[in-house]
Amino acid sequence: MKKIKPFIIAFAILVIIAGVLYGVFNYRQSKKTAQVVSMSNQGMDGYWGDNIESSGNVTSDKSQSAYIAKGTEIVSVNVKEGDHVNEGDVLLTVKKDTQDIKGKTLQLQKASQELKAEQIKLERLLNTKPIPEYMHKQEVYRDREYVNGKIYVANEELVIGNITYQSGDYVASYSYNADGEKTGSSYYPNGIKDGETSYKSIEDSSQKTAIESFIKSNTDKFNIKTSTGNSSWLASILYLDGETKQIVGEDTFDNEGKAIHAGKPEGYTPSQLKEEIGNKQATVKKLDLAYRKLENELEVMKNTSDNGEIVAKVSGTVSKLQDIDNYNNKMPFITVSATDEYFIKGAIGEFYLKSVKVGDKVSITSWDNGASAEAVISEISDIPSTDNNFYSGSGNNNSSNYEFKATFDRSSGIDIGAAVDITITPDGESGGGFYIPSHFIRKDASGSYVMKMSKSNVLKKEYISVGKSLWGAMTEVKKGVTKDDYLAFPYGNGAIEGIKCEKVDDLNYGDGGLG
Repeated sequence: MKKIKPFIIAFAILVIIAGVLYGVFNYRQSKKTAQVVSMSNQGMDGYWGDNIESSGNVTSDKSQSAYIAKGTEIVSVNVKEGDHVNEGDVLLTVKKDTQDIKGKTLQLQKASQELKAEQIKLERLLNTKPIPEYMHKQEVYRDREYVNGKIYVANEELVIGNITYQSGDYVASYSYNADGEKTGSSYYPNGIKDGETSYKSIEDSSQKTAIESFIKSNTDKFNIKTSTGNSSWLASILYLDGETKQIVGEDTFDNEGKAIHAGKPEGYTPSQLKEEIGNKQATVKKLDLAYRKLENELEVMKNTSDNGEIVAKVSGTVSKLQDIDNYNNKMPFITVSATDEYFIKGAIGEFYLKSVKVGDKVSITSWDNGASAEAVISEISDIPSTDNNFYSGSGNNNSSNYEFKATFDRSSGIDIGAAVDITITPDGESGGGFYIPSHFIRKDASGSYVMKMSKSNVLKKEYISVGKSLWGAMTEVKKGVTKDDYLAFPYGNGAIEGIKCEKVDDLNYGDGGLG
């Protein structure tokens, strides 16, 4: 029994120590909090970007639209809206000499150049690789050794001012900062040796000046003892992708703080690039519409007879006719259609071919008057389009586009020649999914997870099912997170399960945050 007792005492001591350490750990954990934000503010559902966006012009199998250029004088109109006309009938008469064919040709050339220039800019944007949506800035410091003090010891008998120093006497000492700047000085009377601490420094300014001057001119007469210190300096700034934590750039500096290399990623974030592409697409569409209008005006001029007659090219009904005394030259003055069925052409990307089929409905909206209509897809090409249609929807900038045709009734209020936006919602995409910022998601061997506030207001690790990624910034969550949940940034305190949660409007990422 006597042999077992010391073991029991030692074991008891270990248990007590373990209990204390556990208590300290729990105490510290209880003092930590994780900031969490609502996904009703950070997330989004019903993502409209899942729709296929395209654009086109309304036409029919047999139709004729005529734009009358500004400055052209209309002499007479021979038909009215609803009239039936035959091919070759005179629709209206203009003064031939008011048609500036040369000027219109130059306008068309200029419009073509402007359109091509903007199309090139759009193509560059579509091929631009965005920088990370969120970046964490991490400073990297390095230690350096520097001389923080020098003591000048006479190595022979020296006479400086009115003081005679013997070999081994301390004469003066200087202190320096990490940049080599002198921060202090002491001047010694004679007889002070290494290790002596009780003395009175020289206060006489003329004697101090004499010593300082002598040292500068006679460094070889001294044994200089140096002391060193350590300081840290900013060697580089790392830029990390807020989602993947991969290094995407680095600024470097020398030990004097001068920049050696600037490597911070520059450019558009995914959301900025998306906005720029959208703006440029709108510009291209407007310029394309203006170009086609000028093209039509020039064609009308060239087809006007010498006596100013503009004749019907097709047999059909006058479906649109403006007032001769008050017309908008940005819209067709007259439209003749051989059928009541109008159609538009657009393009879809190859990734949507399985989810879009003949018979599906598409939504179209006129640029001219905002009128909307529902069209039905009647044809989808089997061959990729060779047209350089920069603003057709594909779901992927690098995918091939396939032309489709959709028909609708002319009673919708959208006229032949009108430019329209086309929207298709593929099967299974209605309503979209629920997306959250990608930086709230981490991965381990078991899969993707988030740090979510539990019902008891503590942080817990929740594995989730993810779907599509949008621009590298947002990720679809199919299971595990709803807009009613609160999530933490899953690094730092936000990665510790079991700590209390603090609801905030915006995250303060702090160390290890996105910066």
